Amino acid sequence: MPRLVPLACSAALLLLTATAARADVQSWNEVGVKYDITDDASFSFDQHIRFDEDVSRLGSFMPEPAFGYQVKKWLRLGIGYRLQYERDGDGDMRARHRFFANVRPRYDVGKVRFGYRLQFQDQLRPDDPDDRWRQTVRNRLEVSYREYKPWIPEAAIEFHNTVDQNFELEKIWITAGVAYSKKKEEFELFYRAEVPQAEPMDPTIHIIGAAFHHDL
Repeated sequence: MPRLVPLACSAALLLLTATAARADVQSWNEVGVKYDITDDASFSFDQHIRFDEDVSRLGSFMPEPAFGYQVKKWLRLGIGYRLQYERDGDGDMRARHRFFANVRPRYDVGKVRFGYRLQFQDQLRPDDPDDRWRQTVRNRLEVSYREYKPWIPEAAIEFHNTVDQNFELEKIWITAGVAYSKKKEEFELFYRAEVPQAEPMDPTIHIIGAAFHHDL
């Protein structure tokens, strides 16, 4: 299974090389910790740092505290807040505020795990009087194969619909990667294609990501 990691990275780099002249390549990085308040409730803090313009400049810096509650072994609820210090359409860094709530059921069939996340988020843009609040519904379908633990290959597709635009499909995320999960730590590498839908002439964004999480 470890041989899949360099193979996946090589395929992603080949795709990026072929498309870099037409679309932006970005790097999304995340470090997070989680603390179990009770057996069912937890608090987490994630720090996101992203680079855009073919990984040549800081695109966003986003701390995110959140609370999670495990209703059943197969069902989790979550609420959280993200301070988004990120670039707007003109390339200027702006502060925005995202509030979100989600529900995450999952279902195991042998070594295959199917997951779903329904998330509603409300974003405040203090500097934009014409679009001050933006509500989005996100539907994420995911699947992982757990035969080779601690190595876990995974894939997902996620749809972003803008509420105030009659649930217009804004973009789609298509993600494939591999996670290394052992005891209280997890490290993940992934490739993601962000495919615009509201503006179909916009180029696809190619994202290479890395995430590390630790349970306290």
